[in-house]
Amino acid sequence: MEITLEQVERLREKAAVSYGQAKAALEYSGGNLLDALIYLEERGVIPRPEDAYYSTKGEAPPPPPTQDLPLPVEPAAGKKRRRSRLRRLMRRLRSILLDNELEIWRREQPITAIPMLLLTVILIFFFWIALPLMLLGLFFGFRYQVTGPDLEDDALNGVMGSVADTAADVGRQVMDELRSQHEKSGGRKK
Repeated sequence: MEITLEQVERLREKAAVSYGQAKAALEYSGGNLLDALIYLEERGVIPRPEDAYYSTKGEAPPPPPTQDLPLPVEPAAGKKRRRSRLRRLMRRLRSILLDNELEIWRREQPITAIPMLLLTVILIFFFWIALPLMLLGLFFGFRYQVTGPDLEDDALNGVMGSVADTAADVGRQVMDELRSQHEKSGGRKK
């Protein structure tokens, strides 16, 4: 049977459902408005009045097509699923922040290692001090390396190493230029 737009709109007036849900319910019920309403109530798409059950058919309806009307999620199950996802996210975040470190090296010797949690707090609260100090450290030969089970990555550490090399080279060039400027100006005063 062909379902018309008028039938779909009438069902949508009676029940607050989407166009697709109304059309699927009417197709299932053969265009019968009452059967479509009962179908939507049985599927939990619209609320059923307390202690009420209506049927115009003697047999139990076959299961609905799953792609048209998704089965409703029970509120308790949805909350449990959200809590479970939130717990997994918090465990993952805890693992990243506590089990991984930023190591600080100078002249191929490790100086210290800072847990990612402490580094994050420092960068959040003391951003304007910490970031310039870290950048300045690059020009004086300091190197930074991420270690740990979650964040250790050869590509990331390789990039950080090449940035440190470039910064150290620029620092050396600036220092050499300053020395040569100093020597030229010191030679004139004698």
